[in-house]
Amino acid sequence: MTKNFKYFFIFLFLLSCGYTPVYQIKKDSNFKIDNINFSGNKNIGRKIIRNLENLEANDAKNIFDLDLNTSKQESIVSKDKKGNATSYKLVLTVNTYFTNKINNKNYQKKFTKETTFNSKSNKFELDQLKVNLEKNMISQILQDINIFLGIIANDI
Repeated sequence: MTKNFKYFFIFLFLLSCGYTPVYQIKKDSNFKIDNINFSGNKNIGRKIIRNLENLEANDAKNIFDLDLNTSKQESIVSKDKKGNATSYKLVLTVNTYFTNKINNKNYQKKFTKETTFNSKSNKFELDQLKVNLEKNMISQILQDINIFLGIIANDI
């Protein structure tokens, strides 16, 4: 019986510790993105736009127009003796151009994330690894964009 209480108190303590991520994408933003235009890699652009639309605040004081230029580069870093790729490098680049509609100020920022990974013998597993890495990198870029927009909105 005391064992159950011990686990209950440990569980209760872990739930009430108040942990919040530092770079969490905030829903209570003080900015709104009015128009979004993108060029480049369509898959990356769509994922970024879909997630940026979720960030918008209804009573925002700062309204931005956003132009995105996205690119994805995948290259072979090393090969084995037979010429098969053993490791790859994936680079995602997002060039952003923000225009504040209230005071017509322009802001430009380039976000780049890169990673290297080893090849898999199974091509399906390799493709799934690439998809997961791309998803994680897009999430990191979105966090960086959110931080940048928060800094811009607070400076105005």
